[in-house]
Amino acid sequence: MKNNEKLLFFMLAGVVILWGLNVVMVKYLASFPPLYVAAIRMTVAGICLAPIIYKYRTSLRLKRTDWLLIAGVGASSIALHQITLAAGVQTTTAGNASLILGLNPLATALLAMLFLGEHMSWQKGLGIGVGFAGVLIVVISQHGGIHINGWGDAIMFFSMLMYVTGGLLIRKLVVRGVPVLLITALSQMFGIAFLWATALTLQPASYYLSLEVSAFQWLVIFISGALSTALGSVGWNYGIRQLGASRTALFLNGMPMASLFFAALFLGEQLKLVHMLALLMIVAGVYLGSRNLVKTKPSPAKTMAKITKA
Repeated sequence: MKNNEKLLFFMLAGVVILWGLNVVMVKYLASFPPLYVAAIRMTVAGICLAPIIYKYRTSLRLKRTDWLLIAGVGASSIALHQITLAAGVQTTTAGNASLILGLNPLATALLAMLFLGEHMSWQKGLGIGVGFAGVLIVVISQHGGIHINGWGDAIMFFSMLMYVTGGLLIRKLVVRGVPVLLITALSQMFGIAFLWATALTLQPASYYLSLEVSAFQWLVIFISGALSTALGSVGWNYGIRQLGASRTALFLNGMPMASLFFAALFLGEQLKLVHMLALLMIVAGVYLGSRNLVKTKPSPAKTMAKITKA
């Protein structure tokens, strides 16, 4: 059993590394319109996830509320998240983007308290404060003083909130008995529809067809869509099924480090001491914010009873 758990840990670490690399890949594709990049990447992911819908074809008779929640996941954590992610990295560094996205677990705890009535302990409150302080430090110091150009960071913060919103909606759907993988695949399709509807509203199809994309850029788009988005989502949901949401969320601590490393490796961005300080503060904040969740999580038998519905 320990060996299986170790393999699962390695898999989740691989997912987090892919997600860290994805921030850098989106930054590399920043010369293209954000909507175009997001729509193409999500379409590739949707094609890869389509077999899941066929697998669960007998479970598609969902209630109206379930469909609305799934559409909400597609609109928030896929469409709006991807649009703002692609737009945000155009006006901020991949390092800053990864640090802001690293606040995901802390924002989830705060919003879950506000909208789902989950208990907020002093550990969670301290964790949220430490994590946000880490991001504040790196943003303020970005230009060598208190004068900052925060539009890109603000967009990335909104992008992170949209992803968290989708996660809260997924929690509601899981409680209602909808399989996690089916949620992932169907919300992906809704997200693709929203992205293309928005893209074609702003520009005609001929505009996107006229864009010149090199073979290497197509490769980056495919890797981002098929591996980081599609495979990463499946691996992450499998981790939630086996370990539970709270333990799995701890692996997000490694995403900022992965993004900072890949940004330095591929984009030539400089790793500064302040980035390391902010990263340590975010990791400490996530640990403090998740510690109480881990201690008070339901018993394995009850957790598996809920999860096996997926």
